[in-house]
Amino acid sequence: MPSGPDQPDDTVYALLLTAAFHAQRRIVAITPYFVPDEALLDAWCIACRRGVQVHLIVPARSNHRLADWARERALRQLAAAGAQVWLAPGMVHAKAVVIDDSMALTGSLNLDARSLFLNYESMTAFYEREQVQWLSGWCARQIAAAQPHHARQPSWLRDIAEGVVRAVGFQL
Repeated sequence: MPSGPDQPDDTVYALLLTAAFHAQRRIVAITPYFVPDEALLDAWCIACRRGVQVHLIVPARSNHRLADWARERALRQLAAAGAQVWLAPGMVHAKAVVIDDSMALTGSLNLDARSLFLNYESMTAFYEREQVQWLSGWCARQIAAAQPHHARQPSWLRDIAEGVVRAVGFQL
């Protein structure tokens, strides 16, 4: 599935939102950059509140320091909703999302607004049980090697800086 400004519809984005609202048991995602828009973040938080287990794996430190700052608000919101956020020890360039045992996505799309709405990306959707289970197992191995993220309330200065980086960073 292609994604980008030349597409008449945001098929991948719509699929991510729809999958979050229809998930019954779990959402597992691995991404190097997690700076989602409010709708996707809300969809995942609502899924958590409905009892869906949400697991997000991001690198402890990515290769873009501004992206790490910009992600913190979203990670706190997700953790407050009940998601499990995991920090991989090294840089993670993998992009994968598994919904229940029924669908998996993998490709070039990061879970950040720039990648979702501005970049030209491509994702492949898998619906065959064997393929979804394989990717799910791979995600489980990544979680086993990661450390849990502990969300902390930021100082007011850090909170302002995160907001500025999030607002300006999307424009860069």
